[in-house]
Parts: sequence; C-alpha cells; structure tokens
Amino acid sequence: MTGRSVGVLGRRRRSLLFRLATAPGIVLHELAHRLTCLLAGVPVQSAVYFQLTGPPGYVRHTTPSRWSTTALIALAPLASNVGVAVVLLEYSLAIYTGSGIDAVAGGVLLWWIGVAALIHSLPSSTDLATVWAATTARWYRLPLAVVVGPLYALRRLAGVVGTYRLTVPLSLVALVGMIALHDLSPAAFLDCVLAGQWGCWDGSPRLGAVLSMVLLDLLDRLRAMRLFLYVS
Repeated sequence: MTGRSVGVLGRRRRSLLFRLATAPGIVLHELAHRLTCLLAGVPVQSAVYFQLTGPPGYVRHTTPSRWSTTALIALAPLASNVGVAVVLLEYSLAIYTGSGIDAVAGGVLLWWIGVAALIHSLPSSTDLATVWAATTARWYRLPLAVVVGPLYALRRLAGVVGTYRLTVPLSLVALVGMIALHDLSPAAFLDCVLAGQWGCWDGSPRLGAVLSMVLLDLLDRLRAMRLFLYVS
C-alpha cells in the first residue's frame, strides 16, 4: 500500500469517527430541514438523517416557488441547532444538578449534544448556493444579499480552510463563552466532576438574565423612538 493510499484511508477513518462523534448535530440539522418543509407545505422527495458514507445526511424536496420559503428551509438548521445548543448548555450550567456517575454522565451528554449541534449548525454549501442563486436571480431581491451574503461567504471560507476546521473552533469558543458567562472556572468544574457531582457550582441562570436585560433595553430604545405607543 502506497503512502498516498494510507493517507486517504486515514482521512476516511477520521471522517467516520468525526461523524459518529457529532451524529446528534447531523440528525438535528436534517430534522430542521424536514420539519421546515412540513410546516411550509413543501413536498419532500427523500430524506436521510444520518449515514456513514456519502453526505452525512440530506433532505431532497421540490423547489419552492417563493424566495422566503427557499431561505427558511436552507437556513433552518442555523436557527434550530443554535437554539437547541443554547438551551441544552444553559440547562446543564444553570439548572441541572445531581450526584453520582449517572448525574455526571447526564451533564456530559447535554454538552455532547449541544456542541455537536453547534458544529453542524452552518447550512451546507448546496443550501446556501441555492438561496444565493434565488437572491441574485431577481433585481428586487438584491437587498436581501445583506442577509444571505455573510453566510454564503462564511461557507465559501469553510470550503477553503475545511468546514470542521472552522466550525469546531467556533463551537468550542461558544461553549467557553457560555461557561464564562456563568463565571464557572475550570477548577470549580473539575472539583465538582471529580467529586462525582454535576452543578455544585453557582448555577444561576445568567443567560436568561442577560437576554432579559438586552430585550428590556431594546424595548426602551424602541419606546424612545416612539415606535411603540404602549408597552406594558
């Protein structure tokens, strides 16, 4: 076996292991496409939520007649996977507690699904290419490029540097950001886990508090601009 063949075999093994390690994110990604098609009334021709060879998964559907439907289906995993990840990570850091190996395993499971969801939240190059083509097909849709353009450019960048070389670090940064938001030090986390406990740190739901503050500040700004006549 030549060195090139060994290299190809090694890459295939790493790809297989990575798919298995991040399988929940792949399934959630494809489910987002499938459910959005269902809600939008777009017929689905075939769907595979996870596979070890070929594309990780796919949902084939008829071509929507409206740009908004095309965009919703293509971008659905971005919203749903990030939303699932935020909910699971926030729950694991602020609410979920327990003692024993089962409790620690439950916390690790929440982190695994959350990080896997983040890794596979970026729409595929095919999805974004479809939306980009639909956006540039009509002159009056060109202003919508400000919405699709950054994601399309990010996906093109991922194609150059490697999708997972981009999404994995970004996902870990998001996880570290969530941990920092809760003022959770690595030492406090390890002390809890090594003691067979999960959530023995200060687990107040800070993310909810921060989001509430941001929302209230936004409402105040809108009220000041007289966009809202009355906000209870």
